[in-house]
Amino acid sequence: MNRNLFLFSVCWALLLVGLGWVAQLIAISSFTFVILGSVAVATWAIYFLMMKTDAENRVKNYLLSIVLKLLAGGIFISVLIVLDKPHADTNAIFFMITYFLFTTLEVAFLLKHFR
Repeated sequence: MNRNLFLFSVCWALLLVGLGWVAQLIAISSFTFVILGSVAVATWAIYFLMMKTDAENRVKNYLLSIVLKLLAGGIFISVLIVLDKPHADTNAIFFMITYFLFTTLEVAFLLKHFR
C-alpha cells in the first residue's frame, strides 16, 4: 500500500472514531452515524481516486470531485432535513462540521502529496 494512502487512512480513521465518540458523548443529532459514515466514505474515495490520477488531469478531476461532493452532500442533507424536521438544525450543523473536518484532512494530504 502507498505510504501516503496509509497515513491518510490512519488519520481518517482517527478522525472518524474521534467524531463518532464526541457525537455519541454529546448525542448531537438523530442521523449522527449516517452523516459521519457517508462523509467519511466520500472523502476516502476521493482521496483514493486522486492518488491514482495522473498529473495532467489532477486539477480537472479534483474540481469535478468537489462539485460532485457538494451536490451529493446538498441532496443528502436536504433529504435528512425533510425526514427529521425537529432535529434539522442539529443534523445540518453536524453535517457541516463533519464535511469541513474531512475536507480539511483531504486537502491537507493532497497538498502535501502533490507539492
